Amino acid sequence: MKKAMFLVLMLGMLAACDITIVLPSTRLEVDGPAITSGSLEGGDSARFEVYVGASDVRIDATDLDNGVAGLILLRVYDANNVLYAQTVSRRYFIAPKPEIVVEGIADQGIAVNSKYSINIPANSGKMRVEVTNMAATQTRVKVEAVSRAPLPYSDDVFDPKQPAEFASTATGALIFLGQVDVWKYTGSNQATLELAGGQTVHATARIVSGSAIVANLEPGESYDGLQSGDLVFVQAQGNGATAGFCATLSGCNDGLDSGEYQLVVTP
Repeated sequence: MKKAMFLVLMLGMLAACDITIVLPSTRLEVDGPAITSGSLEGGDSARFEVYVGASDVRIDATDLDNGVAGLILLRVYDANNVLYAQTVSRRYFIAPKPEIVVEGIADQGIAVNSKYSINIPANSGKMRVEVTNMAATQTRVKVEAVSRAPLPYSDDVFDPKQPAEFASTATGALIFLGQVDVWKYTGSNQATLELAGGQTVHATARIVSGSAIVANLEPGESYDGLQSGDLVFVQAQGNGATAGFCATLSGCNDGLDSGEYQLVVTP
């Protein structure tokens, strides 16, 4: 009893000193069973720990009771309790201080009981997951960690020394914060390149010929001087401050294509 009273007093003193208190977390296993939180009132949170090893991981949080009216804030912290990512929509997630205008990003509707998700790259180690009920009515939240296959055009989207080659129209997906896709055009003839899609997670493309930047493209813009050997760097605006999901690429089963874009080649 005395130990419990002492703990309560210590927590109160730490809170008064404006020191962040991280409460114990439930362990969440990758590809293990989902965990359902207790009933969360508006503003209440539940916390989980997950270890991200050799495979990329997607964290999913599903509102079980409020359905389409639900509003869940999903956040992921690193081992030092520094915020890594947070959701602002069911369709994409952002870095803590993105260099973007969030209102300018398209949101294409919400499905009943659809998930809030965040992707974490492989080898991130110990991470902490926090779900907060932002709605006025109480709910339970189901949380799970699912391993995901590498993108089919690149085993490591963070290695610019290994560009993906393309000679015709290609599809990519920006699914991690800070991700930069590097493509190398291998067509034999000069062509026009259009950056298509990429509007929910606002993609940008930089075309480099030799050592010179020859074009910067926004979604819907094109460049008519693409030559064999040119490199195309694709990243979300704000230095990769947003990321989404993929559904049409091989191995992608997110159910959303918010991170996808196309490099459309026209001879």
